[in-house]
Amino acid sequence: MPRPGANEARVSRDVVSVEIERHTGSVPEWAAVLSRHVAQVPEALRGDEVTTCIPATRAGFRGRLEYGTFGDAVLFKACATPNQFSRWVRKADSSVPSPVLLFIQLSGSHRFRQSDRLLVLRPGDWCLLDTFHRIDCWTINESAELLGMTLRRPSDPEQIDLLLRGGANRFDGNIGTSRVLQKTLIELFAQMDNVAPSSGSGLRDSVTIMVWDAVREQLANPSPLLYRDIQASRLKAYVESQLSNPALSVEAIAQACGLSVRSVHRIFVLDRAGSVSAYIWRRRLERCAEALRDRKEARRSIAEICLHWGFHSTSHFSRVFRKHFGVPPRTYRTG
Repeated sequence: MPRPGANEARVSRDVVSVEIERHTGSVPEWAAVLSRHVAQVPEALRGDEVTTCIPATRAGFRGRLEYGTFGDAVLFKACATPNQFSRWVRKADSSVPSPVLLFIQLSGSHRFRQSDRLLVLRPGDWCLLDTFHRIDCWTINESAELLGMTLRRPSDPEQIDLLLRGGANRFDGNIGTSRVLQKTLIELFAQMDNVAPSSGSGLRDSVTIMVWDAVREQLANPSPLLYRDIQASRLKAYVESQLSNPALSVEAIAQACGLSVRSVHRIFVLDRAGSVSAYIWRRRLERCAEALRDRKEARRSIAEICLHWGFHSTSHFSRVFRKHFGVPPRTYRTG
């Protein structure tokens, strides 16, 4: 006698890939894939959503999304070549779906920015991001792979508060409920082809409960890593607000954030930039690059742009820009 549900269809696993050779400019195809299959934005509402994907190099772009649905939740694994991805909704009252995104870093690293919070995920880390607000994501290396799941926007007041306090924070996935959550999602993704659709809603609800329990647990007992990340977010938010100030210094950052100079240096030790000053100059270069790509900035000279973002001389700017991006600023702009 067959077991119950033996003839049921299984959860459908789909794969979408985008490959573009020697491309310059944005990659709308990858942005469309994420919008359609992860955020599940209907075609009629795409006009209210703004998405951009800018490859980090001109060698081409490759992206791969593997996904399936559990109830109304999407469980997915995504990887792409280094790029900067941004997404926001034009209108605050838009009917565009705005789920909460759960991300677990499987390999490599990603950098995220939401509101005034900046975080870097490394293998084993996880976070929640609210798609109601703008999300900026940098895929840092070729091997970066994310496991993600969409969650219903909470209506419970306590869960809303947990999202406000815990959103866009890096959590340690190797302890407590967070470890159980991570292992559960990895196993669930691996067994996607063997799960009956009738089980989808129950699995989604179980994972959702576990997510809020894990956030509550980490906020109540923050790990040293979480504390450092919270402090790093504060420091980086201040740096962002002062990038155009040529007098920005470690001492000024420490004083504004109520920390010692030594503490500021210590917080940046594990940042991929390696130091506070390296982080400041890298962010200035990135802001200059954004301006050079922006058509609205076309009338401004390269000298105006680099001086606006805190560089003291155009020769110094050209030298470090070429070292960082591989081409001179003028070539970067015309390309």
